[in-house]
Amino acid sequence: MKILDNISNLFSQNKNNSDKEDTIQENLRSKELEWKLALLVRNMDDVEDIDLKFVSVSKIDMGTKKDLFTSYRLDFNGRERLNQFKKKYKNILL
Repeated sequence: MKILDNISNLFSQNKNNSDKEDTIQENLRSKELEWKLALLVRNMDDVEDIDLKFVSVSKIDMGTKKDLFTSYRLDFNGRERLNQFKKKYKNILL
């Protein structure tokens, strides 16, 4: 019975986290930041170092360490570099 309770709790936590995903503030969304030549990405694991050569990276922590709401803000020094990054890494953009 304990195992079923744990599984039930796991699914309810996942549902709650998926509901929270839409609560990221508008000013932190990448579409809003593009005017400032910045983007938000989910993680930095998939980004190659060569693509970060002229990029300023700052970590944005939206919750506790257990949450999946930690993201990274990338500030670019030119619109061309921003557009190249968007094309290459469109799957990790927020």
